[in-house]
Amino acid sequence: MMDYKNWNEKINNNFNNAAHSYFDNSLIQKYFAHKLTDLIKNLDPPIGEWYDLGSGTGYLADLIESQLISPKVTRVDFCSKMLLEHKKDSKTILWDLNLDLPNYINNSSIIISSFCLHWLNEPEVVIQQWFDRLVHGGFLIILIPTNKSFSEWKETCKKCDIEYSGLTFPYPDILKSFFKKNEIFSITKYIYKETFPNIYKLFKSMINTGSQSTLSDRKTISELKLMQKKWPKDKYENVNLTWEINVLILRK
Repeated sequence: MMDYKNWNEKINNNFNNAAHSYFDNSLIQKYFAHKLTDLIKNLDPPIGEWYDLGSGTGYLADLIESQLISPKVTRVDFCSKMLLEHKKDSKTILWDLNLDLPNYINNSSIIISSFCLHWLNEPEVVIQQWFDRLVHGGFLIILIPTNKSFSEWKETCKKCDIEYSGLTFPYPDILKSFFKKNEIFSITKYIYKETFPNIYKLFKSMINTGSQSTLSDRKTISELKLMQKKWPKDKYENVNLTWEINVLILRK
């Protein structure tokens, strides 16, 4: 059985250590913050509180507040140093999202969570708890990388006979199976490709955003050299990392 306590401490430490570098390096998170904001513009939420769960340094919440006529977005994260990076007038809550939400988060109009759910111990439990906190007609908006992400990384590990050390992302069909058809407002799939001059820069980018946590042993120098050699290259000899992203919008 996984030691959740040590695992969660590792995740927390890595994100806290990356708090100052996160903003400049979280390119994919910023890209999809704009996508999510555009999706929200087409919704008709009832009156109520808005929450960003796993808010990081606050880019998504800032964007929503600047582009939509909405209540202040309350930002919830379990990394204290991430919350310190938010604007001074921001509404923030330090909270471990593996736990059920505080009782005062209730009758919410919009709950949004981006690039967060896959870090939690029991995503299928948590997503139902979040949904229960919505007011009637409220929206839960979840952005998750899916199990089809990182195909180049997985392929390279097979070629090299090396253990894949990346995260195992959720299967979106499993998550949506917990909800009724009339509660699933929409599902949107995106493909996003990151490009780096080599795998060392790729893995460094993960460290700069605090997302390097793994249950596997750290790769040796010889293993990294072999992966650099075998990783698929484009015509410019760059390496790519492909994400499959799903945005699941539920309406209560």
